[in-house]
Amino acid sequence: MTTPQITTRPVAAGGSPEGLAGRAPRPELYRPARRRTGRPGPRRLGIRAVVALILLGTLCALAVVGSVAARRDADALRTTVTERAAVAGQLRFALADLDAQRADTLAPGQSAVSPTVEVGNELVALITAQQRRAQVSDLLRQLGADATQGTQVRALLDALGRYDDLSGRAAYVDEQNTSRLAGFPPPIAVSMNVQAGEVMRDDLLPAASSLFAAYQKQAAQRQDQVHDATSRWALAVGLLGLLTLALLLWWQRELARDYRRLLSLPLVGATAAVLAVSLAGTLALTSCASDVNTAVGQGLRPWTRLAEARAVAAQAAATESRWFVHDSAFGAADAAQFTELTERLDALLTPDGYASAAERPAYEDVLTRYGHFRADDRRLRTLKAAGRTDKAAADEAAKVLTEVGRGDVAFDFWDFATTLDSLAGRQLADFSAHATDARGSLDGWPAVPAGALGLAGVLVLLAVRPRLAEYR
Repeated sequence: MTTPQITTRPVAAGGSPEGLAGRAPRPELYRPARRRTGRPGPRRLGIRAVVALILLGTLCALAVVGSVAARRDADALRTTVTERAAVAGQLRFALADLDAQRADTLAPGQSAVSPTVEVGNELVALITAQQRRAQVSDLLRQLGADATQGTQVRALLDALGRYDDLSGRAAYVDEQNTSRLAGFPPPIAVSMNVQAGEVMRDDLLPAASSLFAAYQKQAAQRQDQVHDATSRWALAVGLLGLLTLALLLWWQRELARDYRRLLSLPLVGATAAVLAVSLAGTLALTSCASDVNTAVGQGLRPWTRLAEARAVAAQAAATESRWFVHDSAFGAADAAQFTELTERLDALLTPDGYASAAERPAYEDVLTRYGHFRADDRRLRTLKAAGRTDKAAADEAAKVLTEVGRGDVAFDFWDFATTLDSLAGRQLADFSAHATDARGSLDGWPAVPAGALGLAGVLVLLAVRPRLAEYR
């Protein structure tokens, strides 16, 4: 039997087992494990994809809604001007010229020198009056389609009925007196013509002017609306496009770092689509706003002045015709009104501030023809004054008012009014062309952003699909 041998460590001199126990090493303190760095989980990839798709969808909605709204507003502006304001302007001219022609029919008659000779061209005045009356009916029918101005149109129709009654009775009374001298219609016919002129001056023309002003106001409001709205849409598309681009580029960098890939080609395609839509959308909407401003500045404003001038010119011609057939008591008021109207016309026909260098010759041509009309008016007034004592002068005055030839009021006013109408038509065509350009700047929209950003959404899904497959 062996005795177990127990080995003990020698104790240093001067030491004790208790001292050794006091110097035993302490256990090591706990240190948290280092965070592992590796690829992100599928949850983070899904969140990135969802955020990208939400931004793409929002950008698409902004681009689509903005383009549709801008095109609708541009169309509404063009319709307000070309189908409403232009018609109201034509109505003012047609009414005033109708009044002038009805007064002109009272001027012709027998020659004071040769009773068997008819002086003046009544046929032209009758035909023109019939044409103007038919035109007025057609223009009122067009304006009647606008329910918002139904009250004004009904007021015009009511006043037109009273005017037709008075002017028709004046013409009937005049026709019964076949032996009257030229320039001296029956007093009863003159009185009825005066009443008809008052209806025209106090009811018809103010109502037509009110319609014209209302449509001008609508056009100005629509122009502000189009410009402000398109500018806001352009800013929104640009800013959201930048945000979406920043997210896609940052995500591209994150994928390259986490998955050791240089580039994700589908994500590159999505980024390119977003960049294209953002740039194209901002430029197209900004261009639309710019074209609208150009349409108003270079087309609508000059046309508005010319349309106003055309109506004032017709009122001046009507006042001159009434002055000729009215006696001195009524004629004084007509002469004062004619002076007032021609002063307005002088200001409206001034090209300063409204005509470009290329348009100035056309304005100068209008002013030249207007000068012919004013020269005829001065000659007519001289002959009218001399006709009180000179029968030949009275006959000549009736000819100057109604005959169709250079140097006659009827012809030179027609020449002036036609040239003015042509210039106004050019300005209106400029407006319409620029308004069409404003709408045309958004051609292909909203199909372009919808298609491009829809493709971008598919590419985002294709970019994340192989990364998610790595976790299966």
